[in-house]
Amino acid sequence: MAGQSRTTKVLEGALDWVKRLPSALAKDVTVDVGQKRMRLSHARVETLTRQALRHVKALELRAWESRPEVYDVRLAVSGWRLRVEATLEQVELSSGRYKLWLRTPGKVELEESLTASALMGVLRAGAGKAAARVLADKLLPPGLRWNGQVLEVEGKLPTHGVVPARLFDTSSLVLSAEHDGEGLWLAAEAWPGLMDLLQAVFSAELR
Repeated sequence: MAGQSRTTKVLEGALDWVKRLPSALAKDVTVDVGQKRMRLSHARVETLTRQALRHVKALELRAWESRPEVYDVRLAVSGWRLRVEATLEQVELSSGRYKLWLRTPGKVELEESLTASALMGVLRAGAGKAAARVLADKLLPPGLRWNGQVLEVEGKLPTHGVVPARLFDTSSLVLSAEHDGEGLWLAAEAWPGLMDLLQAVFSAELR
């Protein structure tokens, strides 16, 4: 009971923190005390993702479209250009590195580029996820894996930026995510760690 009481107090503190945010930010954040989770609007998810990836080497966010069921995202990863219709499933920040798990119920396509042009004929012919998975296992660059259902992206956190490596040199944080029509729900066993992360990110945005 004592542990539950502490968790409730932390969640209520998170709710108070949201209320103190400027109105332009507060409207994008919802705290669900009962379910121990926080929802960011899709617009805020895009903004924070762009900020977080700005200094990440070999990973560029080229385009983003928020939809009720998925994010339609175009990425450049180590020279490869991909289009992915995905929802965020899990994030792990640990030992100065990040790892993302993206569920891919929609398209996973290699777009035209010098690196990927040899594969486009196979994908255009409608070979589907099974064939693409075999190609991905053999040809995708380090830090990028796809099993036909979940795309995994991992790499080093940047030295600078809203989520610098030093925040997770000696600590770790695992977030689970759930996509809905209004935004992205985030939950973590280490709720204070999630709050510390979000406060650092929002503080950087307010500077």
